[in-house]
Amino acid sequence: MAEKFDLVIIGGGNAGYIPAIRASQLGMRVALVEKREGGHLGGTCLNLGCIPTKALLQTAAMLHDARNGEEFGVRVGDVRFDYRQAAKRRDQVVNQLRRGVAGLMKKNKVTVYNGVGSFAEPKKIRVELNDGGTEELEAENVLIATGSAVNTLPGLEFDGEKVISSDDVVTENEDYPESVIILGSGAVGVEFASMYNDFGTEVTIVEILDRLVPLEDPEVSAELKKQFEGRGIRCLTGTKADPGSLDKSGDGVRIKVAGEDGEETLEAEKLLVAVGRRTVVEDLNLEATSVRTDDRGIIQVDEFYRTDEPGVYAAGDVIGGYWLAHAAGHEGIVAVEHMAGKDPMPLDQNLIPRVTFCRPEIASFGLSEGQAREEGYEVKVGKFPFRAIGKALIEGEPNGFFKVVADAETDLILGMHAIGPHVTELIAEGVFAKLVEGTPEEIGMSVHAHPSLAEVVGEAAMAVDGHAIHF
Repeated sequence: MAEKFDLVIIGGGNAGYIPAIRASQLGMRVALVEKREGGHLGGTCLNLGCIPTKALLQTAAMLHDARNGEEFGVRVGDVRFDYRQAAKRRDQVVNQLRRGVAGLMKKNKVTVYNGVGSFAEPKKIRVELNDGGTEELEAENVLIATGSAVNTLPGLEFDGEKVISSDDVVTENEDYPESVIILGSGAVGVEFASMYNDFGTEVTIVEILDRLVPLEDPEVSAELKKQFEGRGIRCLTGTKADPGSLDKSGDGVRIKVAGEDGEETLEAEKLLVAVGRRTVVEDLNLEATSVRTDDRGIIQVDEFYRTDEPGVYAAGDVIGGYWLAHAAGHEGIVAVEHMAGKDPMPLDQNLIPRVTFCRPEIASFGLSEGQAREEGYEVKVGKFPFRAIGKALIEGEPNGFFKVVADAETDLILGMHAIGPHVTELIAEGVFAKLVEGTPEEIGMSVHAHPSLAEVVGEAAMAVDGHAIHF
């Protein structure tokens, strides 16, 4: 006999466990199904993505600082890098957060099933338990939150040794490569390029489009390439790799690439493929429902994350969009609040911050200057460099800028784009300002502490109308 719940959630990542908590707060009886071995919740972000990656990037930042302390009067002698200790600390951070999420499920009385969930019927979920046996769950509402997985190109299949994915990087406990070729310069590609460079690895990035981080503002792309090349990272933009030329017969890998300067063969110890992700829908048996997917496997939903099957919702990477953990959690909350009969505000994609934790950091939200013009806005722009901010000079991070794009007619903020120290934190001020329909003038009126990096936001906002003070 099936166990009955008000809501069954398939998937325990941000689009699953966060709305599970909110649903419990709203009085629902909730079941959550997670297939990951060990029953670890938190999804890709906690187990294989955001958290372990940023833990390693923190090690890379400290290694960089230790090796460059003389300018600050800090002489530490011979700096040695212990990768195994870095990996151990990475796993400690992940495990602590895993325990925290498990504790939240108990606190909020969410019943967790460790196994693969699929639709037996639209309101009935069959769970193939990882330790054997099956369970059947019934609910008035189902939330699909099965997320995404690493993707590759034909001919570049992962082997975990020479052709690797981001999953392989964050689960490597023994060593790191002396040289690496990275295919793709999105957030994943440039974060690992930055990390490996600080570790001492020889890094080459191959990007088929004409600039790094091609989804960001072109000025951000140009600044990142300038800083990466200054660090010794080779950046081949407008360059295509030939998967059919991949040679793994020696100690490392060889692959042919072609760009504006002609063809060449690249050699390295490893090839990291960072060309995107794919949705995870294959185990769901969606044929038992009216849920639709497009040709990329992305589940089709409305503004409240309802699928075509009544009572079945979907959130997170599986519905496309920005494929970001923080977006996924908010999508799931909107979905369960809608189920509960509340009146949630649909999530505005232009309010989702996009953050990349390479060195220098990148952050943005909303429309770029070019996108705004393409959409018919009369645009005004303010841009302010970090080199004119005292705190940036104090911290030894004077490069980069903060840019504000506004509607000249209404003075409303359309987007912000930044590259430089701690911009992944600073961008939050702009997101909130846009949420409450603030203007650049109002951000400029807000008193920013001195000396602080946050002053760059106020100065960039004032620069929109030509009122910046320190540049």
